[in-house]
Amino acid sequence: MYRCLALSAILATSLPALAAAQAAGGAAAQKPTQPPAQTGGQTPKQPPTEKLGPNLVRIGTIRVDTAAKEITVAGKINPDVRTLEFIANAREGVKAYETAVTLDTDAITFNAALLLIGIDRSRSKNIPTRHFDTAVPSGDVVEIWLDCPKKECQRFPAERLMFDQESKTPASKGTWVYTGSTFLSDGRYLAEVDGALIGFVHDPASIIEYAAGAGLNRYGTIVMNPTLGLKAGAEVTLTVKAVRGAAPGAEKK
Repeated sequence: MYRCLALSAILATSLPALAAAQAAGGAAAQKPTQPPAQTGGQTPKQPPTEKLGPNLVRIGTIRVDTAAKEITVAGKINPDVRTLEFIANAREGVKAYETAVTLDTDAITFNAALLLIGIDRSRSKNIPTRHFDTAVPSGDVVEIWLDCPKKECQRFPAERLMFDQESKTPASKGTWVYTGSTFLSDGRYLAEVDGALIGFVHDPASIIEYAAGAGLNRYGTIVMNPTLGLKAGAEVTLTVKAVRGAAPGAEKK
C-alpha cells in the first residue's frame, strides 16, 4: 500500500494548524475562531495515512470514505459509567468516566478526518464557551451511528445511548453539529487535552455536539441507555457522516 499524496498534502497543512494557538491569547478560549497556521508548541506527529481504494483512505486508525463523506473508527464501551455527558472520548481521555465509548484514535486525528470529508469550522456558530452552555450551537450537520461487529447490537443512532432518568426515556432524534473544540491560551487543543470527541452538554472541549443539548444544568440525569444491553468492553464501530452545511440551530432541551 502507498501514501495518498493528496491526503498527505492536506494533513501537512491541517495538522500544524490544529495544534496552533489562537491569535487572541487568553480570549481564544472564550471566543473560538479558526486557528492560524502558527504552532503553539510542538507540531503534532502526522498519523500514518494509507490509500485503500478509490475515494477510500485510512488516517491513523480511522477509515475515511470521501465519496460517501463518512469516517469510521473502532471503539469499546467504557466501564463503570454512572452518569453520561459525552458519547465518545479519545484513547486515554480523562472524560472516560462520564463517556459511553472510547474510540481508538486521538482528538487531532479525529478532527483531521472530519476535515477530509468536507467539514468546515468556519460555518460553526455559538460554539460553547463553558460547560452547560445554554446557547444552541450550529455548524455542519453530521449523522452518527454505532454498530457492533460481534452482533451484540443492531445499528443504532448515537443519541440512543442517552437515557434521561427523569423522563425515563432515551433521547429523541436530534441534530449533531460540528463545533470543532477550541484552543487554550497556551496553544493546546482542548479536545486533545480532555480527550473529548462527541458530547451533548455543550462543552467547549467537544468536537461534535448535540445541538439541542441534553441534561443541561441537570448533572446526573443522563445515563447510559440500559435498554441497549451493552456491556463494558463491548466492541463497537462509530461512524460519522457529513450531511450538509451549517444547521440553523435547534431547540433547547
